[in-house]
Amino acid sequence: MTTYTPYREYALVKGKVLDWVDFIDQNRWAMKSASKFISQPVDSNCISVYYVVDPDKPAIVDRLCMATWDLKYKSEFKKLSLDWVEQYFEVEESDLKQLDTPEEVIIQPGGEIFSLVEGSGRVAGVVATVIHQGVCELAKMTVRKECNGRGYAHILMKESIHWAKQKNYPYIELLSSVELQNAIILYKKYGFETTHLGPHPDYKRCSIIMRLTF
Repeated sequence: MTTYTPYREYALVKGKVLDWVDFIDQNRWAMKSASKFISQPVDSNCISVYYVVDPDKPAIVDRLCMATWDLKYKSEFKKLSLDWVEQYFEVEESDLKQLDTPEEVIIQPGGEIFSLVEGSGRVAGVVATVIHQGVCELAKMTVRKECNGRGYAHILMKESIHWAKQKNYPYIELLSSVELQNAIILYKKYGFETTHLGPHPDYKRCSIIMRLTF
């Protein structure tokens, strides 16, 4: 008998996201291994769960929760975002406006802020969907430095794209820099295409605009 959950469930296997039901159908050990996580409560804002698979053991080693905006995540949203920006660029006024007043600047106009939370409660990554004059923009996507290489960026991409589709936006845009070659490769993998190359009038670090049309 299938148990109903109010959130979507997936398996994360070496960075690849698989449907949880399909995964446990093909890997009977997985349900028992995940039982210790399944019995634990999830965040009230959780919209999807990702069971982290170590295929070499094999075992489920963690459960990640993708949570929508909550004030308790505000400090981590700001910290992770600033850590990323300061690693490559200078922090701009627009960054601080979004990070200091996210509810007013991102949430109230109709956007969303997602936090990827580990089983320990630590926020491992964040991403925002920002609405500008009716356009949906993927922004502030970053993964905690020590979590790089685990495939978390794929989760953040999939969730923000899923949100934009569910909200019936015809496309989702992102502003980036051509210096971030690995990021550009990731965006192209998800179907984003370049719509503008060159300086942006409002953002110093932006040198490329990309769009994914649904």
